Amino acid sequence: MISSFETNQLNPGVSSAVNLGTVFNDDDKEVFGHTPQERLKKTWIQFLHHVIGEPTYSFTLTMRPVYGTRRTSTKINDAVSALSWFVNVLNSRCFGHGYRRQDIELGFFAALEGLGPHEQPHWHGVVRLPEQLSNAKFLEAFQHARRKTKRLGRQFDLQPYYEKSWLEYALKTGADSVHPEFIRVGTY
Repeated sequence: MISSFETNQLNPGVSSAVNLGTVFNDDDKEVFGHTPQERLKKTWIQFLHHVIGEPTYSFTLTMRPVYGTRRTSTKINDAVSALSWFVNVLNSRCFGHGYRRQDIELGFFAALEGLGPHEQPHWHGVVRLPEQLSNAKFLEAFQHARRKTKRLGRQFDLQPYYEKSWLEYALKTGADSVHPEFIRVGTY
């Protein structure tokens, strides 16, 4: 028979006292040379590169000017509805109306910012074209989708994706600006 003394020697007691200050750090402290917000942003960027691949174009789309006060939730709903319509028209123009049935679409990511009281909501994002889609057809489809989306303003910017820090710039306001419905793998 094994005594309780022998059992305790086989399984030494483990202290449950953990210094939570070393486990959980606030934004002011650094862990491995990075603040938690920087680590989260790097994780998002790695995730987006993994999901979308190497983008072809980067863009900024501005919503129509907002006059007077509006709730932030109203600004978000308007912006999400407008971009959802824009992406649908863009994919339809690029691949035809049956693009969902054909399982073809653009690789796409967009983040929303400009939701402050005196700010103009706008989207920053990237698009990856599949190999079978020409640049000329995409550019025509982009202009068509922009004209057909009534809530978008006149200000926009579309450039070939050459600046590798664009995703970091798009995520500068943090993870709250990311809307999962605008993370699309697309067709390769």
